[in-house]
Amino acid sequence: FASTVALVCIKVSQKTARSHNSSNHRQQQTTMAESKQEQPKSLISGIHHVGLTVSDLDATLKFFSEALGYAKAGEVPSYPAIFVSNGKSFITLWQAEKEANAFDRKKNVGLHHLSLAVPSEEALNAVFEKVEKHPGVKVEFKPELLMGGPAKHFMFREPSGNRMEITYWP
Repeated sequence: FASTVALVCIKVSQKTARSHNSSNHRQQQTTMAESKQEQPKSLISGIHHVGLTVSDLDATLKFFSEALGYAKAGEVPSYPAIFVSNGKSFITLWQAEKEANAFDRKKNVGLHHLSLAVPSEEALNAVFEKVEKHPGVKVEFKPELLMGGPAKHFMFREPSGNRMEITYWP
């Protein structure tokens, strides 16, 4: 199983590296350079992938495909797990057991939310329209200024209940 995950991750990472948008990278470097705090030195180059445990693998795959534009990049039916990617980020969706409990961010240690970036305010609004209409999604709040701006974001729960955020940071 681990070798299958590693192979799928490597293929997506190689594709991602080839399609990396250098202007976004420069923007991130500029933002970090403008920070008043000194950045710690790290050998970590970024997040490789995020794994989400979901209550309904098929419904969550459909959401990531239809509402967020991700494509299925692989799967391990015996686990069961499905890997999705948009060419820039890689997410593993793991099927929970039937009696699994929903995550409570105030009572459990774990992932509070997953935030995905969009390149413009227009993209933020377009994604919101798709997310809001998708079956099983619960919108927490519509696009609004993030801590007074200029960034904007919205939050929601995808069909399996994982809390997600879409963010535009000019």
